[in-house]
Order: sequence, then structure tokens, then C-alpha cells
Amino acid sequence: MSDLQTQFRDLAPWAADTSPLYAHLCREAAEDAAVLDLASAVPEGRQAPHVLLAAVQYLLARNPGHRLAEYYPSIAAEARDPDGECFPAFREFCLDRADDLHPLLRTRRTQTNAVRRSAVLYPAVATVAEATDGPLALVELGPSAGLNLLFDRYRYDYDGRVVGDRDSPVTIESHVRSGDPPLPETPPAIRSRVGIDRNPLAVTDDADADWLRALVWPEHESRRSVLDAALGVAREDPPRLVEGDMVEDLPAVLDEIPDDVPVCVFNTLVLYQVPESVSAALTDLLEARMADRPLHWLTGERVLTGGESVRLNWKRRDGAGVRTTHLVDYQPHAEWLVWRA
Repeated sequence: MSDLQTQFRDLAPWAADTSPLYAHLCREAAEDAAVLDLASAVPEGRQAPHVLLAAVQYLLARNPGHRLAEYYPSIAAEARDPDGECFPAFREFCLDRADDLHPLLRTRRTQTNAVRRSAVLYPAVATVAEATDGPLALVELGPSAGLNLLFDRYRYDYDGRVVGDRDSPVTIESHVRSGDPPLPETPPAIRSRVGIDRNPLAVTDDADADWLRALVWPEHESRRSVLDAALGVAREDPPRLVEGDMVEDLPAVLDEIPDDVPVCVFNTLVLYQVPESVSAALTDLLEARMADRPLHWLTGERVLTGGESVRLNWKRRDGAGVRTTHLVDYQPHAEWLVWRA
């Protein structure tokens, strides 16, 4: 069995709960040599099934006349359930559009901007703000289009408790399973915001915005609605994004911020995609910088035991050393959170 076959086969059961369409397509694609050959254009180290599925949805949304569109809830008003004609239509679309797919497969990445993770950032950044003096300078690592850098411009609904920017066109709902997260009525004060990404996406670029939409699975209508609303907010005042390496280029970004301004560096779910050596180098860099200035780090890591979730830790200088607090666990798209602090 090839590695590509394994990737498609592994994704199928994982997708089954929330995307019957993608579960079906992955099961069939794993056994189809022509589709696997097409997916092999995705560079090594990227998630080939995710990129192929997103690339197909990207092109299909721009060419909705193909019969494949009938199976996509993101395109068809009343989408058909996957049946015996679904994968043949998918295969036909892929092979007919191979020349259009190849550039996307070679250059695009799985850069989902999960806006609902801002529901986790809201209490987490509020915790950091409570421990600092003055508005925060935000620095996000791996921000994609930087929509979570704008977390203070959204409205939040935690089980009926509404906080944040109440006039925002973006409403993010999240369920607090347990714990008592700090949920101030108004967002923490933000002085500046910047993100560092190897391949930042521009909210003002239609192709980049459409790619973000294509990364949302067809059945995930609520995620798509929040994304569209957040893109509208971001286009009014786009976040500043720096194209660069999170370790090599971070010092220059930090040096731009006055020494007396408290910094909050955050990454919600990106370090699992980088080698352990990079993660270790980043830790050494940030912990060293904590000795020179007020700097706090909110860093997320995947937890696979007992079901997939994400753990967000808060690291900061405390006396002579670095103190780590386990703040919160959350579902990867922040449908729920468990406050631990």
C-alpha cells in the first residue's frame, strides 16, 4: 500500500462524522490509481488528501455547472447524498481539470483559518492582559490570513453569555463544558498586531479568500458563514502579515515593538506541523526573550489521548524561571472548551 493510499484511507473514517461526502470520496480515491497519481503532485510534507479535496472544491465553486456540484452542500441548495455516481463524477472532474488542478496542488497548502478558535483566545488573552500593564502587542505564529489576530472585533456567545464587540457582524458560539473562563464584557486592549507565516494569505485577494472557503468542508455551513463574516471585517482593516520563518524572522518582529510594551505571542495549532527541532528552537528563543522584556506565550498542542483536542498553555517569566500554566482544552474548531486554569 502506498503512503498516499494510507493517507486517503485514514482520512475517510475521521471525516465520516461531519462530512459523509469527503468520507466517501476518500474511500474511493484510495483505490483509484489515476486520482492517486494526480494527488502525488502535492509536495511531500503537505496533506495531499486535504489539498486535493480543497482544490477540487475551489475549482468547482468557480465552475458549478459540472454534475459533481450536485453532491456539494456548499454549492447545491439541495445536495444529493453520495451514491454510485458520486465518485465517477469526482474522478471525471479531476481528470478533465487536471491542468487547472496541478498548479493548485503544487503551490497551495492546508491553511485553514479556524476563526472559531478566537473563542479560546478571548479568555486566554484576557488572562494575559490581566497580568500585564498596558495594551498588548499581538504576534501570531502561522496565522494563515490573520483572522484570529482580529479576535477583539468579534461578538461571542458562550452558552447565552454574550461578550466582545456586540456590534460586530461576526458572532462566534462556543460551549463551555466546564471551568470558569474569564469573559470580560469588552475585549482586552490591543496596541498592535502582526503575524508571521511562510505563505501568508491576503484577505483582499479574491483567490486567497476563495482558497480559505475551499478549505472548509462542504457540510460545515456554520464554519463557512463565520469565515465569510470575518473576511468582511478583515477587509476593512487587514492585519499586518510578514512572510517569513517563525524562528528566523521572529526576532526582527519582536525588535520592532518597544521594550516596555507587553507582548503576547500565540499559536493555536501549528507546531504539530513543524519538526521537533523547530519547536525546540522556538521555545529557546521565546524563553530567552522573556528575560529581556514582558513577553507571554500562548501555545497550542494536539492531544490525541481520549479523542482529539487541543491544549493551550500559557508561558511567561516568573521569578528566575519560566512558568507554564495549562489554561484550556478545546475542540480543534473550538466548538467547546474546558477551562483548566
